Amino acid sequence: MNGSGTYALVIDLRIGICLRIGKLAIHNFVPGYYVYTGSALGGLSGRLRHHLKLEKRLHWHIDYLLQEAEITQIWLALGKCRLECIWNAIVNDLPEAISSISGFGASDCHCSSHLTYFPTIPPFSIFEQRLRQRKLPKV
Repeated sequence: MNGSGTYALVIDLRIGICLRIGKLAIHNFVPGYYVYTGSALGGLSGRLRHHLKLEKRLHWHIDYLLQEAEITQIWLALGKCRLECIWNAIVNDLPEAISSISGFGASDCHCSSHLTYFPTIPPFSIFEQRLRQRKLPKV
């Protein structure tokens, strides 16, 4: 997993919180699940290790949320193509998905946000099915 790839973090937030997210100001997060999509074209394993660390320098928007929440699943696909925006669109189209916090994780693209809220655990099987339908790399 030292190569490039696209990933989605499934994050469990047990209690509602208010958090300052870098320069995005203070935001309310309701309990539930959040899916964050990203790409790591310079080293997927290093990026995932960073996200999994409990103590880290806060660099990306997701780092702020991960101080208070737990990663419960990681969906990933190896490859040099930047697929995070396509994955993000698929995640946002899943049942019960609600796009969250404008600009979150999307400072280098045209997506409104790379963070999606779900009141219950996101349906991975439907996500995987939609990747296959689009002939995208499997997770």
